[in-house]
Amino acid sequence: MIGKFICLNEQTYNSEIPLELLGRYARVELDEEGVLVGVLPTTFAEVGEDNKTAYGSVVELTINDAKFYVMELEASWLSGEITALIDLGEGLSYPNNTLLTREEAKSLIKANQNDLH
Repeated sequence: MIGKFICLNEQTYNSEIPLELLGRYARVELDEEGVLVGVLPTTFAEVGEDNKTAYGSVVELTINDAKFYVMELEASWLSGEITALIDLGEGLSYPNNTLLTREEAKSLIKANQNDLH
């Protein structure tokens, strides 16, 4: 497992996470005794909120009048999580749904720091 940064466009950020990430990030419903009742639909926005203690707050940027969200996630090649994240950006231009190294994330944020929210 590795920590990865991803820059998500607004539509993806507010949509449900890929199935491959459910085991790690899905919100769950428990009964009174703590027994799993079900898995709830979970968005990237909710993942960011749920994991800000572990990974820090999501950084919101506005680039060319479009909103983007840079967040850190832990993901595994073995379970298909990284592949699912890469697939989110298929056919899209940078920075839409782009996996980033720590340095790339810093550079993107720094280049757009006047637009930080």
